[in-house]
Amino acid sequence: MGAILTMNLKELDRLKIIEQIEQRKLTIEEASRILSVSQRQLYRILKRYKEEKEEGLIHKLRGKESNRGYGSDKKKEVIKIYRDEYDDYGPTLFSQKLLEHHSIKIDHETLRRWMRSEAITTSLRKKRPHRKKRERRSAIGEMIQFDGSIHDWFEGRGPECCLLCAVDDASSRVFMRLSPTENSYDVLRTLELYCKSFGIPRAIYTDHGTVYYAEDSLTDVARAMEVLGVKMIYANSPQAKGRVERGNRTHQDRLVKGIKK
Repeated sequence: MGAILTMNLKELDRLKIIEQIEQRKLTIEEASRILSVSQRQLYRILKRYKEEKEEGLIHKLRGKESNRGYGSDKKKEVIKIYRDEYDDYGPTLFSQKLLEHHSIKIDHETLRRWMRSEAITTSLRKKRPHRKKRERRSAIGEMIQFDGSIHDWFEGRGPECCLLCAVDDASSRVFMRLSPTENSYDVLRTLELYCKSFGIPRAIYTDHGTVYYAEDSLTDVARAMEVLGVKMIYANSPQAKGRVERGNRTHQDRLVKGIKK
């Protein structure tokens, strides 16, 4: 009994075209145009077909590992590193750490496939309802988004604290500082350091927290901004401060891992 050949659609299509060439229903020029190959390449295909018949049309690497692929030993090494040191990392961040700390350069999509093949799953971000995006400000320094994120930044190795974060709306430049809480003194100190580094912004976009907003009077932060000529803009929802809110979620993942390392 002869061997069973498995051909893909492209190879079957080539076989049909070659049969039409042999039956003189197509010229070499017409066939090369149909197959989107040069006439020189088509002659090579015809030569292989005459020598090997249908087997000559099957790709030589079928069923073999790619010459550009990674060996099984490399995959085992990388998976072991992941399980030993980075078992809560996603493939993108793991790819960065592999290069930074282990001098191993592997694309994050390759790592994602390897992790799936080893039944390794990472948390998936939930889809949020679509909201119309507010346009970025056009000039650096025109407005900053400011927010505090209270979190267990040291994962029990220290007290829970607050990450104060300023994001330039036009450039997404980030300035961060840890403080015990989101209080007036530390917010003003953080804004002072930001202004010394990057200049005084024209506006600050924040929430209605008591540090920033009061119904009948100015808070210490609002009063300081008034003296500096900085306009206070208050967001009506966390989503309105999208860039700084998304940044805080990213920091709660990546910054915590970076502090741990």
